[in-house]
Amino acid sequence: MASTGPLRRSQSSGTLRKSGEVTIGGSPTGASQGALTKHSPPPAVPKYLSVHALTRRRKLSQSTGNLHGYMAEDYHQINWPLPKMFGMEKYGYSLIDIQDPRYLKECAAMSKKLVRLSYDQQIIDLEWRKTYKALLDAEHRQATLPINAQQKTKDMLKKEVDGYMKYLLELQEQKDMYQQEVVEVYAKCDEIKLALKKESDLEDLRMHMEQRTRDKLDPEQPFWRTKFNIHSSGGGRTGGGMSFNS
Repeated sequence: MASTGPLRRSQSSGTLRKSGEVTIGGSPTGASQGALTKHSPPPAVPKYLSVHALTRRRKLSQSTGNLHGYMAEDYHQINWPLPKMFGMEKYGYSLIDIQDPRYLKECAAMSKKLVRLSYDQQIIDLEWRKTYKALLDAEHRQATLPINAQQKTKDMLKKEVDGYMKYLLELQEQKDMYQQEVVEVYAKCDEIKLALKKESDLEDLRMHMEQRTRDKLDPEQPFWRTKFNIHSSGGGRTGGGMSFNS
């Protein structure tokens, strides 16, 4: 029977806890949106964090909750990088799919955070599985004790079950903590994509209205040669036309 002493998180997962603190403590670097425009050359990011460096682009189904992650290149180049028993896991889908140059550095930082979180999640999930299996075994042995079993044996098994249960709850708390960090990254991706969609919709509207104006007015009309001016000599607004000539 395993002792409950080594089951305490402070003894068994000190290194993992420090790793998690580093992971969660680091915040993504904000994109220099003021210095970059949509058509600026993309900033340099490490190759392993760049979506452009992928030889294949593969994403999970939206039903998995992983809406923004491409599978990292390592998982295409290495056969079975994860234990086969884990099945179709989500650890490898960590490259954010937003490719706008203004957000590239910020998304690379979030991808780096997802990579680190994925590594720690694998460790936590494996430990959770092992502990859950040990808990089921201890509960089975406790449930099948003979009626005339000694009280000492009953107490020992109860202590073992309680120890595994306590450790499993601690692991579950850590799993939830890591998952919350992933959810926050995805929420930030949602915000960025919403902003990009609004920008695209406004540009489409502008092009549509411009084309309507072009179709309505003759190209020789003075309207097209009138400079648009938001200031008037009196300081009020003007009704001046807009010139579409650059």
